[in-house]
Amino acid sequence: MNNEDWEQFKKTVSPLKVQKRTLLKQQKPLKTNQTKSTNKDFELMDIKVSESWGALEKNILRKIQKGKLKVSASLDLHGSNISDSKKLVYDFVNYNSLNDKRILLIITGKGKRLFVKDEWKGTGILKTKIPVWLTSLALSKKIVWFDYAPANMGGEGAFIVYLKKLTE
Repeated sequence: MNNEDWEQFKKTVSPLKVQKRTLLKQQKPLKTNQTKSTNKDFELMDIKVSESWGALEKNILRKIQKGKLKVSASLDLHGSNISDSKKLVYDFVNYNSLNDKRILLIITGKGKRLFVKDEWKGTGILKTKIPVWLTSLALSKKIVWFDYAPANMGGEGAFIVYLKKLTE
């Protein structure tokens, strides 16, 4: 390849699209009357409302699984302990609910690996706690649906959460 060919090649190439990763940004300060209810709501994180994980319209679900609807924000809980994770999940869902972000990804990891006789299943504590927290009194009013993420987004090591629209 000579110099002319190289210059011609550079003219025909376009840059790759860079996917933006959204991290949890610093939250806006809460007003004093909101802080009291926030602390009360946080205490309700362990009270489960129901066993149901909700239902989502099949067309929306299909679009999420195919990747046509993009994740608005993600939270990676790798290396976090239970109490920190609980607070992070609570703040993450509330922050994104207030900012009209609808599709969230919460990455927990698959947990401790068991042996071949147990079919290599993971037994992560966060993996079992996230559904309890998402169906709690504190967060269930903001969430329409959640389930394990599709395989290309983490499979059983992550959860997709679909939030309700903010009504005001």
